[in-house]
Amino acid sequence: MARATTTRASEKHSMAQQCTPRSLPVLMAICFVSLHYLPSVTSQSAAADSCSNGLSLGSLVPFNSTGLTCFQAWPSQDFILRFGKASAPGSNEVWSFVLSAPDKGGYISMGFSPTAGRMVGSSAVAGWAGAGSARQYYLGGTSPSSCPPDQGDLALARGAAAPTVVSKGSRLYLAFQLAGQQPLTDVIYAVGPSGTLPGSNGLLPRHQDMASGTISLSGGAGGSPATGGGGDGDGDGDDDGEEGGERKGERRTSPASASSSGAGGGGAFLTSKRRHGVLAVVSWGALVPLGVALARFFKRFDPFWFYAHVAAQGLGIVLGAVAVLAGFRLDDSDEVAAHKAIGVAVVVGAGLQAMALLARPAVETKPRRYWNWYHHGVGRVAVALGVANVFYGFSLANERREWSYVYGVFIGIFAVVYLVLEEWRRSH
Repeated sequence: MARATTTRASEKHSMAQQCTPRSLPVLMAICFVSLHYLPSVTSQSAAADSCSNGLSLGSLVPFNSTGLTCFQAWPSQDFILRFGKASAPGSNEVWSFVLSAPDKGGYISMGFSPTAGRMVGSSAVAGWAGAGSARQYYLGGTSPSSCPPDQGDLALARGAAAPTVVSKGSRLYLAFQLAGQQPLTDVIYAVGPSGTLPGSNGLLPRHQDMASGTISLSGGAGGSPATGGGGDGDGDGDDDGEEGGERKGERRTSPASASSSGAGGGGAFLTSKRRHGVLAVVSWGALVPLGVALARFFKRFDPFWFYAHVAAQGLGIVLGAVAVLAGFRLDDSDEVAAHKAIGVAVVVGAGLQAMALLARPAVETKPRRYWNWYHHGVGRVAVALGVANVFYGFSLANERREWSYVYGVFIGIFAVVYLVLEEWRRSH
C-alpha cells in the first residue's frame, strides 16, 4: 500500500515537471498555430469548387442543375462554368448556365459576344452577394453609364426561373437560363472590384479584371470546354481606333490561357491605358521634376545646366502632351473627369512656361526678378499637379499596387535627394 502511494506520488511529480512554466510557451504556440490554421483550412475547403465535385445547391437554383457540362472557364480567377441544353415541355430549347467564382465582395458576370470575344456590344448577366437576383446588362461602352441594366439581347428565362445569384461557402453562383435562344460561342467573364457593389441605380463599377473565351455547344444536351483562341485576355484591352474601345483589342482566349490584367506578358502588356500611364510617369512624373532639379542645383555648370534643363523640360512637355491626348481617347466616364481636368491644367501650365521662355528679360534688368517669381511659381505648381495626377491615375486604373509603390519609392528618393541638395545649396 505504501509502495502504491509512493508510485502515484512520483507520477504526479513527473506530470508536474512536464507542465512547468518552461513548457507553457510551447503549448501556447501549439494553440496559436491550431487556431490560426484550422479556420483557414476550413474556409479553403468551404470555398473550393471543382468539376469533380457535384453541384449541391438544391432548391437555391431555380432549375435543374444536374448533368451540366463543367469546365474551368477562367483559371486565374477560379471561375468554373457549368452549362447544358434541356428541352422544356411544350416550348423551345432552354440553355442553363451556372457560373461559380470566389466571393471577393464584388460582382461576377458572364456575357456573350457577337464580335469575336470583344466586350463592347456584348450582353451579359451580372450578380453579387446580397442582390438575390441577377440582372442583364448591355455593354455599350466603357463607362458605367454606357452599360445600362435590364437591357441586352439575351432571352433570359422569367418568372420562377429568372436569373439568380447564390452565396454559399465563400463562393458565388450565378445561375440563369436562355429560353428559345442558342447562345453565342464567344463568351466573356468579368470580376468587379473587391468591396465595391453597384449602387441603387444598378450601374456596374468598372471591372477589376476580365477575360474572353469560348464554349462548345456540340454534344447534344451538354457541351465541351473551348480549346481554340489566342491572345492573353488582358483585362484592359486595346482601344485603338474605336470609341469606347477599351475592349476593342481584347482578343478571344481559351479558358486555359485567360489571364488577369495584373499579369504582364504577351504582346498586349502595353495596352492603350498602360501606354498612357507610362507616358505620364516618364514625362510629368520624372523628366519634368528632373528638369527643375537641374536648373536649381547645377547652375555652377554654366551653360550645361541651361541646355540640360531645356532638354529635360521640352521632352517632358512633349511626352506629357501626348499622354494627355492619349488619355482623352480612353474613357468618357464621370469618374475620370477630375483626372482629365488636372491633366489639362498641367499642360496649360507647361505651355505658359514655354511662352515665358520666349519673353525672358535680361538678367541685369529689374523685370527679371518678377519673371523669376512667375517662372518658378507656375513651374512648381505644374510639377506638383503632375506628380499628384500620376498617383490619381494609378488609383483609377485598378492596376496592381506595386505600380504605385514603385513610383512612390522613386518620388520619395527624389524628394530626399532634393532636400539634401537644397540644404547644401543654402550652406554654400
